[in-house]
Amino acid sequence: MKSKFPSTASALAILLLAACIGALAQSPSARTRFSGMFDTYTPQSTTNNVTTGPYEIHGPWSVALTGNSHANFFAALNMELSDGWVLTQNSGNFDPAARGAHTHHITLLNGTVTSLSTGGIEITGSAKITVNGVAAPISPSDVVIDITGGSEVDFSNITLTFAQPGAKHFGAEPLSGFVRRTK
Repeated sequence: MKSKFPSTASALAILLLAACIGALAQSPSARTRFSGMFDTYTPQSTTNNVTTGPYEIHGPWSVALTGNSHANFFAALNMELSDGWVLTQNSGNFDPAARGAHTHHITLLNGTVTSLSTGGIEITGSAKITVNGVAAPISPSDVVIDITGGSEVDFSNITLTFAQPGAKHFGAEPLSGFVRRTK
């Protein structure tokens, strides 16, 4: 006699398929972790007849959404004066010691998360900034972090924009990077 109910294995397969379809159908806003890299330049600037930059900026970043419209952001960045600076401001001397290499750790805890009308999210708040492991004179500084994408990749790009006093060092233009992973 045949049973009208599926076997245990069939029922398990149906439940597994439903769970997978449910996971695929989740909206991008259901993602809670993002990570990637910054790989950008600051603009060249002149203040009081002193020209600085452009700086190269490279390093990893991560964002963890806390589920209550807040997020934590972390970045570890290397900065050094670029080849453009060497050619325009340092007479073509490519000596690494002259490039002013240094590191920054940027930490924003409990930043406010809002959805962008164009898709993606924006995180705002006051970030702590270190330089070579000690508190930077530009810390704390308000920041705006936008994580956006397009029709093919929901989250592909990040920008980090500093208000004063951070803009004195990083510039007022957004620093750009890419999203490597979402979870």
